[in-house]
Amino acid sequence: MLTLAWTYLTGYARATDPARRDAPEWPPHPARVWLALAAAFFETGEDPAEGQALEWLRTLPDPQVWLPVQAGGRRHVVTAYVPVNDKAEGTALLQSAPLARSKQPRTFPAVWVGDRPCFLHWPEAPDSDRYRPALTQLCARVTRLGHSASLVQMWVAERPPTPEDSFAGWLPTEEADSGLADLHLRRIFQGPSLERLRETFQAGRRPLVGLAAGYRAATFTPPPMTNTTVFDRDLLVLTQVDGPALPVTASLQVMQALRDTLMAHCPQPPPAWVSGHDAQGQPLADGRGHLALLPLPFVGYEYADGRLLGVALAFPTEIDRRERGRVIGPLFVNQQGKPADVSLRLGRLGVWVLRKRAWDDTRLTLQPETWTAFPRGAKRWASVTPVVLDRFPKANRLTERANWEYEVGSILFEACQYAGLPEPVEIDFGTTAWTPGAPRAIAKERPVRGASPPAQARLGDGFPPYLLKGARAAKPQVHVFLRFAEPVVGPVLLGAGRFLGYGLFKPLDFFVPKRS
Repeated sequence: MLTLAWTYLTGYARATDPARRDAPEWPPHPARVWLALAAAFFETGEDPAEGQALEWLRTLPDPQVWLPVQAGGRRHVVTAYVPVNDKAEGTALLQSAPLARSKQPRTFPAVWVGDRPCFLHWPEAPDSDRYRPALTQLCARVTRLGHSASLVQMWVAERPPTPEDSFAGWLPTEEADSGLADLHLRRIFQGPSLERLRETFQAGRRPLVGLAAGYRAATFTPPPMTNTTVFDRDLLVLTQVDGPALPVTASLQVMQALRDTLMAHCPQPPPAWVSGHDAQGQPLADGRGHLALLPLPFVGYEYADGRLLGVALAFPTEIDRRERGRVIGPLFVNQQGKPADVSLRLGRLGVWVLRKRAWDDTRLTLQPETWTAFPRGAKRWASVTPVVLDRFPKANRLTERANWEYEVGSILFEACQYAGLPEPVEIDFGTTAWTPGAPRAIAKERPVRGASPPAQARLGDGFPPYLLKGARAAKPQVHVFLRFAEPVVGPVLLGAGRFLGYGLFKPLDFFVPKRS
């Protein structure tokens, strides 16, 4: 085991993201930490023991990264105009004159960290005792990490921190599922050697560290008594980065365009867990085991407006991360390991551009836990998009109201069983949503008085009907409230349209419902 630690003496980390000159690099890449050690090695006499320790670090697997929970607050980036460096020849004298010297725009992105340390931790580090003295000596000589104003104190720690100490951990993922990783960090492993760095410096060039490893947040293990659904709570969230603002009532159109894009870009023929069809083109018999697409609207709060902020992909639990990354990872991550833009053509609605959610995006609507209630689960759930009944009730809603309600309740009860949920102890339904900001389950229409020929006018907002392929009429769709005896970890999806964005539930335990 080996753990390196450092603190930012000014409370700020100043380093530029290699992909965006106006954005800070956070978390610090392991390769940047190793380059800071290498700089101290070259600047302080090149002790052979320290050189051997640095080369040994290059042979270790990717380390875990542990950061203070409160760290990561980004400062507003201001563009400054700074004098350019003097040239060795020609107009050097004129450049030194205050009025003749030109200036160029430059930014100094920074992140607030505070006075708590950051860590790189290798759980498995053979021969660490042999190299620990040299690393301890070398760490004491490191003065900065990144920009020259990013002053640090570094040391070899005895142990890594834990979540109980208010630290957040980032764990390296396997190569095959790095496309679904939360972030990508430059690696020490297979990076440039000390001799290579020396040649680069003598040639007047900056060192290049090209390879990146995927990382995902270290999460808690759910309590053993918590109920779960057939979908994995580890959602892949995509945020809208360009295109028109769309209401949640446009969910069907967005989800259909996203599904078409996934089908076109995954390995051909598409796997059954993506398409929902077997090798003969028939729908999967049990209705489970394939990908579900979720709209993520801004709902559930006092001033929620129901606007779509992004989408999420919910995977069947039996599909491991290796397979997910192999099939859909190349669509969302480019060859440099950076999130790629995905364009959805929505006809008259325009073009929507999506990108993998940045790990430090703090909007609650885009947090997977907002929709899954992980890790504690929730007992009360309410639909955000309408639940489409799996079949038509036989009773007439207008003339046999009690029988109709009993039948609808039975259909919803069976839908819960079909979706792998525990039996609810309370079911309620209606056309109005329990969640603030969610429109009605179906748009109302009324005849226009005096219109010739007869016409219908839309009354208020509401979701369009979900029409199954080949069906002549749309099945009833309602908003639903569910209460379970024990907490359930989502995502909770019910009804015939649950794979294309309808029948999406949100936990209510932390919100005040409009009615109960």
